[in-house]
Amino acid sequence: MIVTDSTSCDPALLAQYVKTHCDEGWRIISMFASESSPGATLNVLLRRGGEIMGITSDVIDSYPAVTVQVPAASVFERAIYEMNDLHPEGHGHLVPAIYWRKGDGHPLQKEPYSTVNEIRIPIPSNLIRGTGVFEIPVGPVHAGVIEPGHFRFSAAGEPILHLSVHLGYTHKGIEKLMEGPVSRNRIHLAERISGDNAVAHSLAYAHIMEGNAKIPERACRIRVILSEMERIHNHLDVIAGLCTDSALSVAASYGSEVREEFLRANRKIFGNRLLMGNIVPGGVRKDLSGEDLSELESAVMRVGFGAKKLDNYIRRTPSEVDRLETTGILSTENALRYGTVGVIARASGAISDVRAEMPYDAYGALSFNLVHRKNGDVMSRGAVRVDEIAESVSLILQCISGMGEGEIRTDFETPDGLSCGIVESPRGELVHSADIRDGEIWRYNIRDPSFVNWPSLEAAVMNNIVPDFPLINKSFGLSYSGNDV
Repeated sequence: MIVTDSTSCDPALLAQYVKTHCDEGWRIISMFASESSPGATLNVLLRRGGEIMGITSDVIDSYPAVTVQVPAASVFERAIYEMNDLHPEGHGHLVPAIYWRKGDGHPLQKEPYSTVNEIRIPIPSNLIRGTGVFEIPVGPVHAGVIEPGHFRFSAAGEPILHLSVHLGYTHKGIEKLMEGPVSRNRIHLAERISGDNAVAHSLAYAHIMEGNAKIPERACRIRVILSEMERIHNHLDVIAGLCTDSALSVAASYGSEVREEFLRANRKIFGNRLLMGNIVPGGVRKDLSGEDLSELESAVMRVGFGAKKLDNYIRRTPSEVDRLETTGILSTENALRYGTVGVIARASGAISDVRAEMPYDAYGALSFNLVHRKNGDVMSRGAVRVDEIAESVSLILQCISGMGEGEIRTDFETPDGLSCGIVESPRGELVHSADIRDGEIWRYNIRDPSFVNWPSLEAAVMNNIVPDFPLINKSFGLSYSGNDV
């Protein structure tokens, strides 16, 4: 969608201007800088329900930090500082968010810069001190086969007093690679921002490229099917992982089996276990035959029953329920404070879903329940995922039953201006933004839901014990790669 409701603001007034809107129910969904001459333009995107607002502010080298008045802006301003060399004065915590190198330049500057003598920035120690307080470094290399991230705990015995999450080890430079003529297809890049969310990222990119083009109804329904299949296998991965991390071995094995069977169905029907290669700007790459639809219906029915059985394993095991309930509580207040999105927010009572508030593709013609809980603990996050699988099954079956004949792709023209593509990925609200000038992508910004959800993990582990961390971390189901674009 093209951001038409945009206003310019003096940098000195930006923080107060954003704060005023946030007090009126708006929230920051993205914030990035587009280089200009001289300096750069700060772009702040706000959303309230189905409304999108853009605020721009021209800055040279520095500006008063928005974080001082709107804490949710913190991680955005950290990224802007390291990527564009714009200093948010008064921020107070400019630890790199996605890029851990220090040198003579910053990756998203337009002018060539030297990379001579670039060095790794040492990870700072936590500030908490006291008798009996220990600092525990974990990662970035982990015992399991997971992505790299560094977690630095301050603990008094086992109780956690503070956690600092340090990422950036899988920075790929995709935002820079996305620049250039709009005629070049970048789907292969979008799909690899975070591989298990390939459909969501490619769909957000496609929405930007398509402008106001009308996508064929059949293609829209196939897009919804792909999106919901991706949601199912992501949720199953987290639920089975919770069983693994809490030693509920039978349930963990069963959950892994259900997911594996579903991934094989993905491969048979769509040609890829993680559904890559199916979304294209203008529609979808592959049509579904009658045999495909029959196989799809059977696969989603089986996975729906499997998810319910897995949930029963958990709920009928008192020790497992005791382990998950009241662990890793993220309060509604903190969910709103940090701008948390997706399952994590909805499990804490902060209810928002792009599919319902800004229906895209075929979602406006379908019905589904907006699943939520209010306790904000590991159990609640698991319960939301289980119920969302049931809703995804329902959405896919609705798409199958209402699937009419027709084209699966259309021509489109990418407009100039500031555009954004917003979808509800398995992890939550996903935002791609592009500053397009004279048919060229001048600046591309990717805001994966994990980017805004990692800070809330730091809050959720407080007052828990160190052995609880793997369980809490898994319940969030965050992406390291999605953060480190």
